[in-house]
Amino acid sequence: MSEMTNRPRAGVSTVGFVLIVLAIVGLGLGGVMVVTTSIGAQSRELSALRNRADDLAYESAALGTQLETLSSTASLALRATDLGMVPNPYPAFVSLADGKILGTPTPVEGDELPQLRGRLPKVTDVPAQQPPAPPSESPQLPGEAPTEPVQNPDDVVAADQVGGRG
Repeated sequence: MSEMTNRPRAGVSTVGFVLIVLAIVGLGLGGVMVVTTSIGAQSRELSALRNRADDLAYESAALGTQLETLSSTASLALRATDLGMVPNPYPAFVSLADGKILGTPTPVEGDELPQLRGRLPKVTDVPAQQPPAPPSESPQLPGEAPTEPVQNPDDVVAADQVGGRG
């Protein structure tokens, strides 16, 4: 056993071991700091991209609504009227299979369907106004507002049309 005790020990000194451990811990902390910084930057970029995607989704929805509004039949009819086009109540169709014309093509004068162009038709005789209806016989409760007679629906439509486009 005396041989073993006299032999020099092979290994790393305590100071060297501490320096190696400190270097590993320092490199590990440095790596964690780099990874954390990179993840934070990517998180901010991801948040900005999500916000941009939300903004684009809202813009897309708004443009889709605008497209639906502009391509509606009412909007197309108004734009056609603004361009001077008039509706034709006498349509003729072309058969795509054989090229034959179905119906009789008839030119229009421009005043065939004035209600579709936002104008009232010319009225030649005005009906006499009806006298107001007598008040109802139903009793009125205290604090209750008096009821008004119901208007004729034709009068409402005519009033709406008078204020319309002309």
